Amino acid sequence: MQRTPYLLLALALLAGVTACQKEADSSVQTPAPVQSSTYIERTDGAPSDGTATPDLSGAKVAAATSAQQQEMLTYINQARSKSCQCGTTTYPAVPALTLNTQLNTASDAHAVDMATNNYFSHTGLDGSQPWDRMTRAGYNWRAAGENIAAGYTTVRATVDGWLKSPGHCKNIMSASFAEVGVGYGYNAGSTYRQYWVTDFGKRR
Repeated sequence: MQRTPYLLLALALLAGVTACQKEADSSVQTPAPVQSSTYIERTDGAPSDGTATPDLSGAKVAAATSAQQQEMLTYINQARSKSCQCGTTTYPAVPALTLNTQLNTASDAHAVDMATNNYFSHTGLDGSQPWDRMTRAGYNWRAAGENIAAGYTTVRATVDGWLKSPGHCKNIMSASFAEVGVGYGYNAGSTYRQYWVTDFGKRR
């Protein structure tokens, strides 16, 4: 008879823990992270410069900080400093990239645009492609590539996700690139909340 209260208390505690866990699980609303990559090399004349840059002056969206840009550069260059297997292809170590202000501008504008307008694509809402946005920012590219990601909460997680994906990893390890720009956009009201962009380039 004396053991009954203890048993009931234990059952009550177990029910409380189970209910709390279910509540915590149901509160997770952000979808799994997503990512995409693209690459092009110039083979003829000047590329299209797209249409007008979107006006984001009124957007209440966080953009990349210099600390985030430096951290992303550090992790990318750590990967480039040694051989790396991207899918079934092993790439040798390649020279470190440097941050480029124009590529930062192009990357940041696209990240903020995606966060502001709640979409995820290399194609901007104005129809622009990554190399169009690089050209707008004044970057005269010979080779251009872009990695984008959404839903990752840290720089480290973003780079790790890219390195596990053959296309993104190839851009990171490409000897065709010498410079990179880093962009970030945050909007609590968007689907993925956090949007990341790296624009890779080599000038003519």
